[in-house]
Amino acid sequence: MSMETELNLSLTPGVASRLATHRVRTEAKPLRQRVVKTAHDNPEPASEFQRGYGVLADQPLQVVKAAPVDTDARMSVIAGFRTIALACLRHLQSNERGVCESDDPEFVHQARVAIRRLRSAIRVWKPRLPEAFVADFDPLWQALARQLGETRNWDVFLAETLPTILAAFPDCPQAQDLTDYARRRCAVNRQVAGSVLSAGDYSRLLLDFTAALQALPERGTRRLDVFAPRCLDKRARKVWQLAQEALTGDATARHRLRVAYKRLRYALEFFAPLFPGDRLREYHLAASGLQEMLGQLNDLAVARELIDEALPGARGDRIRCWLDAHSDGLLPQLAGLLGDFHGQRVPWQQGS
Repeated sequence: MSMETELNLSLTPGVASRLATHRVRTEAKPLRQRVVKTAHDNPEPASEFQRGYGVLADQPLQVVKAAPVDTDARMSVIAGFRTIALACLRHLQSNERGVCESDDPEFVHQARVAIRRLRSAIRVWKPRLPEAFVADFDPLWQALARQLGETRNWDVFLAETLPTILAAFPDCPQAQDLTDYARRRCAVNRQVAGSVLSAGDYSRLLLDFTAALQALPERGTRRLDVFAPRCLDKRARKVWQLAQEALTGDATARHRLRVAYKRLRYALEFFAPLFPGDRLREYHLAASGLQEMLGQLNDLAVARELIDEALPGARGDRIRCWLDAHSDGLLPQLAGLLGDFHGQRVPWQQGS
């Protein structure tokens, strides 16, 4: 797909058609009708007063990070999910204007994080959610995340990975070609991201998801403090299962480990108010090195894919070989960090 063609897209055709035909279930329709003012107005997290005050004060756009989620042990399982999902939507919408109006790549990053956190919550709660709810919405959020992910990948490459490549190959004639291509790609992708979050399809997704979220039926009386440890155990086991594969496998195996670890970390953040004290903080600190290392390995793997696009064929062979060697050199450190993380007491099991 050329950059010119990509610029004319909002969501992929399949996603756009699904969004256009998607309808909230019957019990959610009255709520949606009360929420909708116009067909293309996005619901916004700020009040009318806050928005008006911001305009009067001419406040600059500010990047907004995820705020702590106000979950409570006494909540029902569905009430906990609703609280977390709404927090993710607020995080996403707080960065919307920045994605559409600013060149700061951090807005795209935070919007993508918000969607990733939301999808992680859907996966954590999947056994307790209606099948139709998951089937209707998870693919749509996934498609939106991929659109923003392409923008984020090139932003990271230009700002963080490319400088190390240029330092390693100061006289390589392909280095300037790579720089020029990356800059053009970032500019195009940023326009694409803005068009995606300005589209009516995105507005309808927000409205339909919010209405369906409010209409979720309560199932039983299980409390969140009973549900949380089982979910965290499941995600921790998945991390350990994938750890050995990551050490002996390829970049795909390491990517699977990174995804599993992120899902565990997000779940811990969702349930953090249920586990007060020092153990949760110590657990996060022990994992910070692992998180950074997995991020470095992922950036190198993504950089290889982007160079395949920017410098196809033999033109990019030297740089690809350098990236592969750099990635292989980090694996012994990954093994040590995984060992340290494995030795930590989990904060959600009182007797551990």
